[in-house]
Amino acid sequence: MGLNERDSMKMARIKIAGAIKEVSIGLLTDVRIGDRILLCDGVAIGKVTDAVAANENHVSRDSR
Repeated sequence: MGLNERDSMKMARIKIAGAIKEVSIGLLTDVRIGDRILLCDGVAIGKVTDAVAANENHVSRDSR
């Protein structure tokens, strides 16, 4: 949604589950507006590629 910098930290405003959140993207080097990212505790830890997105139905959503 938008890229910016706060306190020398790269940040992005993202849309997740219909809500707008601001997350750190400092660990990623090639993020662009429109990219899908993988989050852990509000920090972007990876960029989701088309190959990964195509296989996302293979991941179990059941945590039992």
